Amino acid sequence: MPKYHFEIVDGFRLEDPVGLDCSDDTQARDVAKNIAHQIGVDIAGDTERKVVVIDENGAEVYKTKIKS
Repeated sequence: MPKYHFEIVDGFRLEDPVGLDCSDDTQARDVAKNIAHQIGVDIAGDTERKVVVIDENGAEVYKTKIKS
């Protein structure tokens, strides 16, 4: 399975050095949405934050805003 990295961006980029195996871009997008939702629930803030999905080739395949 391809490996995807889920990075957090809020003015700085917090890289995901380990990544997660996902079956495809669709599953990686669903994981990113879940991560964004959980961060929004757990951490209040007024800065614009995003979860960015990077595939194993280093290409950005998806990004979603974190809403708190």
